[in-house]
Amino acid sequence: MIRDALPDDVPAITEIYNEAIREGGLTGQLEPLSLDDRRTWFALHRGRYGVFVKVVDGAVVGYSALSPYRGGRGAFDETAEISYFLAGRHRGCGHGRELIIHAMERAGRSSFRLMVAIALGCNNRSVDILVKYGFDICGRVPGAAKIGGQYVDHLYLARAATA
Repeated sequence: MIRDALPDDVPAITEIYNEAIREGGLTGQLEPLSLDDRRTWFALHRGRYGVFVKVVDGAVVGYSALSPYRGGRGAFDETAEISYFLAGRHRGCGHGRELIIHAMERAGRSSFRLMVAIALGCNNRSVDILVKYGFDICGRVPGAAKIGGQYVDHLYLARAATA
């Protein structure tokens, strides 16, 4: 089941994101974030934006988010950034696909025209699934991120939002 995230889900969301940070190569964050950091982030996802959680056996195992792209700049109001993360033991089970589809449908219903995803070039699984669901790689910043002592590209992907 996928549903809108609630404030009570923020600890699980934080744990999932921090697991991705510790694993490396899945996000540009290098140090785990505090619960207060994630509560602030969560509060920015109101109105047209949102955070959605995948629940399995009563537990949050992953989430996706529609976030402002270039927040505060009105020219980008019809564009949303998508992100998603899953607990390690729940990857490869189809939950990421479900979260992406849910976010794409919500973006269309929320009158977004375009969705943007920003990924590390070394995160092949994420890039591949985004491309599978219609995202095109439309930009690459070579060697922009240093992850585990290696320089990796930062990729920009985009697709039309669908209803």
